Amino acid sequence: MAQMIEVLGEAPPLGRHAQARFYQPELDGLRFYAFLGVFICHSLPNEAPFYRGLHIPMPWLWAGVVRSGGAGVDLFFALSAFLITSLVLKERQETGKISLRLFYIRRILRIWPLYFLVVALGILLAHTMSNHSISWFYEQSLPSYYVAGYLLFVSNWVYAVFGAAQSICAPLWTVSIEEQFYLIWPALMKVSNRRGMIVAAMITFMLAMGSQAGVVLTGGNPGFIVFGSASRCESLALGVLLALCSHRLPRPMTRGRFLLVASGLAGWIISSCWLSDRSGPANMPMVLGHMIVSLGAGAILYGCLQSHGRIFTGDWVVRLGKVSYGLYMLHFTGLLLVATAIRPVGRLELLASKVLGFVMTLILAFASYRWIESPFLRLKERFSTVLSRPV
Repeated sequence: MAQMIEVLGEAPPLGRHAQARFYQPELDGLRFYAFLGVFICHSLPNEAPFYRGLHIPMPWLWAGVVRSGGAGVDLFFALSAFLITSLVLKERQETGKISLRLFYIRRILRIWPLYFLVVALGILLAHTMSNHSISWFYEQSLPSYYVAGYLLFVSNWVYAVFGAAQSICAPLWTVSIEEQFYLIWPALMKVSNRRGMIVAAMITFMLAMGSQAGVVLTGGNPGFIVFGSASRCESLALGVLLALCSHRLPRPMTRGRFLLVASGLAGWIISSCWLSDRSGPANMPMVLGHMIVSLGAGAILYGCLQSHGRIFTGDWVVRLGKVSYGLYMLHFTGLLLVATAIRPVGRLELLASKVLGFVMTLILAFASYRWIESPFLRLKERFSTVLSRPV
């Protein structure tokens, strides 16, 4: 560790102001629920015939609910943008400047260790399990252009052209978008005042919607709407706006919080059932669906800010949110391990395997946090001018 600190440069001294941590535990709880939605979307069948076969009423609705869990990605984007913007603003307020060097070091220490471990594991499995067909799960295949996308943090663009990878690395495209955001946004904050940042965030949101509409009008590949950086930055923009304006917004009461969260979830489900679910070429309902999902993510985030409800701040949910990065990065690995061991055939076996896959994902995430992430997180604090969540 000492050698790594020497290579990266002298860490900033932790002064009086830096000792007070900027930490909102309700956001950790929200992180876990965002992951839970993604896990449901990735693990359960999202077509109505499956639920019709189980004799469940309104099978189309259950299929839509499962698909709506994918909107947890947009909630992750909004959360990341909110926290990064808040921390960088606080750094400038307390130190009078923004250190991009220290910011990038902190992001590297937080993101890269587990990220590149999953990439390496995906490459290994692609060479050892490529010929194994496992019912209800991906075969492991990772061509070189996917690997290059992961290494250069442009995998979302690779997905836009070739589709999602058939690998445990499939969720990693979202990390590429976040890394691109981390590269650009703090540098823009460094040269902008608060009003300029607000204008930039509003323009970004409008450009995102314009980019999606442009894909439709030109008959482009719908993958650019789903995975393209320009098209998927609307939730990032909303997270930035909430960080910049939350001190001016009224704090919602209990009923208001419920309405915000409920309306966001309802928007996700409506979009999944009737808009974003449409297959075929890119179309305007798809654009409308993405806008509703983004606005829903913003509403949910706003409804949860400074909440003291146990559903968001209870010990168990905060603890799960604390390991949410590992949960997200390793949930395909957990599902694959269980699917390999059980090899489910029927519908009920499939559901049982997903429950066990969730348990396996929890085990992997807590192990990752303990032995892989925590050492780097402690080192990360050496380069922090504003301390955030304790390790």
